[in-house]
Amino acid sequence: MTERFFHTRLAPSPTGALHLGHARTFLLTWWTARQAGARISMRMEDLDAGRAKAESVGQAYADLRWLGMDWDPFPETPNTKLKTQNEVVQSERMGLYAEALQRLWERGAVYPCVCTRADIAASVAGSVGAPHEGEGNVRYPGTCRGKTQNAKRQTQNVEEVERMVREETGKKVCWRLRVEEGVVGFEDLVAGRQGFDVGAEVGDFPVTRFEGVWPRPAYQLACVVDDHAMGIDLVMRGDDLLSSTPRQILLYRALGWEPPKFAHVPLVIGADGKRLAKRHGESRIAQFRERGVSAERVVGWVAWRSGQSDSLREMSAAEVLGRFDLGRVPRERIVLGEEDLAWLM
Repeated sequence: MTERFFHTRLAPSPTGALHLGHARTFLLTWWTARQAGARISMRMEDLDAGRAKAESVGQAYADLRWLGMDWDPFPETPNTKLKTQNEVVQSERMGLYAEALQRLWERGAVYPCVCTRADIAASVAGSVGAPHEGEGNVRYPGTCRGKTQNAKRQTQNVEEVERMVREETGKKVCWRLRVEEGVVGFEDLVAGRQGFDVGAEVGDFPVTRFEGVWPRPAYQLACVVDDHAMGIDLVMRGDDLLSSTPRQILLYRALGWEPPKFAHVPLVIGADGKRLAKRHGESRIAQFRERGVSAERVVGWVAWRSGQSDSLREMSAAEVLGRFDLGRVPRERIVLGEEDLAWLM
């Protein structure tokens, strides 16, 4: 990597146990950062209250440390609002997300929306998808756009506007970013030049959820706010989130902030071409630990599958760091097969 950067993050989500795909992405991030002498922060992305599991938080920290990774203490400042000294936890940072939503409203960049997925599905074919690929994204037709001009004249407070809309419609509210058609381009440090027309493909996308603790931030808003507040200048993650990047760039622009550099690494997938799940065989890091498999065996597999070793052998994370070259990472996705699991077990 020729681009210089100073601060990146590991950002697991406690919606389940970490698996081999997570291990590979996090190890690639750790190797890239440590080789560059950059800081690494830990951020637990626990905002999905319906799926987040308390026991998965500690397990994620333990799995990553077992693999040989570490991260730097993140000192508390007025901008970070941490309760702990070492890790950022999203559910502790609602105030930052509320401030960002207020800023977006004052800039005319967002509007309240009462359209549910069922409403959108009734007006267009398909269904609204999550940030990840392959989950049925459909263009929002802009039904609620322009319906809150009177509310804006009455109050500049975003919570008050939402209350007024709820009382008027009797429906729950989310907030959407106004998106104009036009290609959003960026240079990905792994995937190369990218371009997405968010306005034509997705339309105005939600930055908050219907449910949860105010302001109920959606993934896109929380990710942008946290990366900016933490001073992250390199975001490294799986290539299933490539389509999220142009949306986040639009949020950075709307908030008046400079976006970081992005690097999306190919996923580990099953033979069916889908992200790893139980149907693809046991690939949880915790399961390997419980069976007595060494961390070096898992790390060695990641190194071999990432172009960092000529043979399949046990290696420590520190050993790979001494020879790591991001340029050798294959640009194709890795299909997890029976031979992989046989060697790991």
